[in-house]
Amino acid sequence: MRIKKYNLLLIVALLMTMLGGCSAQKETRSAASTGLSLEAETMGRANPGYVQWLEKQAMLSASKELTSVVSGTNLFWLGPYEKPRVELMLNLAPVWITLDATRTIAPSSATVLSALQRNTFLSTMKTLGVRGVHIKSMRESGAIWGNPSEQRQLGDDTVSYLFSKGFGDEAGFDMFVRKANQQGMIVGDTSVPFATGRGADYFLSTRGIESYKGLYCMVEVPRELWEALPEITARTRAVRVDDISLDKLRRARILPPPLVREAAVIPLTPLHWYATGVVQGLDGNGRRFVFLGYGSEARPLLNWNDPSKAARRLISGSLIQEIGMLHAAVTSVSVSPLYGLEPSYPNAERSGFAIGDTAVQAARDIAQEVRRYGGWTFLEDNLPLPDLKAASEKGVDFIMNHAVATAAQYAYATGDATLLDQSLYSILQMGFDQKRFINRIQPESYIDFSFPFMFHPGHERNRAIREQYFETVRQKISQNGGDVFFHGKQLYLTPAAFVATVQGIRDFRYLTKEQKQSVSNGLSLLGHFQAMQPGLFMLSADELLGVLPLSAGLLEYSTEHDALRQNVAGAYDVTSRAGGNILTEIGLPKASTVFGKLDVDVRMEESFAGSMRRIINVRNAMGMPQATLVQLPRTQHNGLLIQVFQLPQKNSLNATAAVNIFNFSDKPMKEDFSLLKKVTNGKVVLEEVLTGEKLHAVKKVFSVSIPPRTGRTYVVRPIK
Repeated sequence: MRIKKYNLLLIVALLMTMLGGCSAQKETRSAASTGLSLEAETMGRANPGYVQWLEKQAMLSASKELTSVVSGTNLFWLGPYEKPRVELMLNLAPVWITLDATRTIAPSSATVLSALQRNTFLSTMKTLGVRGVHIKSMRESGAIWGNPSEQRQLGDDTVSYLFSKGFGDEAGFDMFVRKANQQGMIVGDTSVPFATGRGADYFLSTRGIESYKGLYCMVEVPRELWEALPEITARTRAVRVDDISLDKLRRARILPPPLVREAAVIPLTPLHWYATGVVQGLDGNGRRFVFLGYGSEARPLLNWNDPSKAARRLISGSLIQEIGMLHAAVTSVSVSPLYGLEPSYPNAERSGFAIGDTAVQAARDIAQEVRRYGGWTFLEDNLPLPDLKAASEKGVDFIMNHAVATAAQYAYATGDATLLDQSLYSILQMGFDQKRFINRIQPESYIDFSFPFMFHPGHERNRAIREQYFETVRQKISQNGGDVFFHGKQLYLTPAAFVATVQGIRDFRYLTKEQKQSVSNGLSLLGHFQAMQPGLFMLSADELLGVLPLSAGLLEYSTEHDALRQNVAGAYDVTSRAGGNILTEIGLPKASTVFGKLDVDVRMEESFAGSMRRIINVRNAMGMPQATLVQLPRTQHNGLLIQVFQLPQKNSLNATAAVNIFNFSDKPMKEDFSLLKKVTNGKVVLEEVLTGEKLHAVKKVFSVSIPPRTGRTYVVRPIK
């Protein structure tokens, strides 16, 4: 039945096959392969032939061909676009796996796509219960341009619509999508980020090429103010502008005042101004620019609101390629780089105005365009809950639930589920459509204990509460030796390493059999909790393999932060077919893992993958993706959380409601609770979905005993 529903989507794809004749980008690669001197051309006098070559590589140039195929045709009107199609996706692919192409090791002389196409991988995913495969970082990154940077770029600095050489090509992706469809699965892509890498589009912008003006948040600096800019060395193409220089440029009205993003002190990736060296244009004039970089000079920020609409056209080209040409069903987007870009004004952080409006509107625009082409969008950002609520209204189809994920990890680390209970209650009170959440154990490569989802302008009390929560979890992690993995308030640990650290395991290199099982049990608790939430459930390759941080000294780094980022970006063999290969295309070494081969583990009862297989089967049978949270009973113990869900009328277990009971503490708990009348509707019994254990009420009160760090899910059945 699921495949038949998906055939409806394929009709859209077939109607768009004319896109196949429009190459997303010419099959050309880096400047080195052409014999051109990139360093000389970029920093020296402009060569018309080189500029023409750059334009053939540029995404903005390729987007003209892509958008022209859609504009003025019926392809623009193939489907409704304002209302998200939530139920269809919940039926089609309620469970997903996400993997990073730049971290996936392929067999010798093979591409990542060729490894993913193997029946072994797809059949393993099908056995696990996965119905959607989401792939990140597939496209060429700034690394192919030899960009020097303080931070190693890990594949998200996209510079091209083309796939990276190690990942494969469009024909291979098309074959993978077809094989996945045959196994009852759909495939998700990742949109070009709002902070790209430094590639052809960036270099054309610094050349002053007219059609590229306004593409980036970039401003030309008049020659008389060059003395206010930092000096550029031979190998560095951009350096951060210091505070003194910033002040001079702001007083000269070249740069705006500090952005609202900075004034509001929202815990997001910082934006900084960077200065280029002297770049020669085709007219022979030298120019210097300053531009906004997203956490690094290697990630220039697109100017979404520029009247030229160049950035919008570049993103549109990406969406048309992914959904129309490549027939991906989903694209994931991140709009946090656009958050709070407005120039600051007095008391901006206390104004009460929605400072994330630009980001929210961008998310809506992208989601509606994707729905026009028959696809869905996943929003990945960790933003304040009010902004996520706004983005979901006529906007993105599904939203990553960072609030509950982080709160659950906090509960596991501290044994206190208070924050988790409060986060769930806030979501309930704000009227979120819970079916539109994407539930994950750990949504990012790090755990953000600055709690961005709790941010609200002007709420000093919120700031104090966030600080208190952070200090509590920092002390807990530090006493177990995990303080070295913090950068500010971000904890750089893989999911398996996080569980191990909480359990007091300090040396990841030599885990005993008992320790590995303990890590598996901890991940299973977190996975069980996330799986038993409404909406989509997504597992990662990191979690399924139990990936651990890289050992010190395997990679070069220039800063402590860069070291932490790379430590959690080790390569993995998700297909179980990489053999002796230990490096990815961009030189990431293979990381150690807690678990064995995934195709074997998924069939083992005591493994993490085997545990998830059983939970996913029950999740789907209950109809949990379409469930609604209706009650959060109060508990006597802070380590305990109880949730009550209304289940959809039609479910394989013929149950009316479900109850989650999770003990996050390291002590056994006993709790008494009662259910709402609308849930019980007479005498009922609670039946545990995995063991069949039954709980009977005494005077409408249920009593339950839960062992340490254990979760149980019950269905509510009437007593006849």
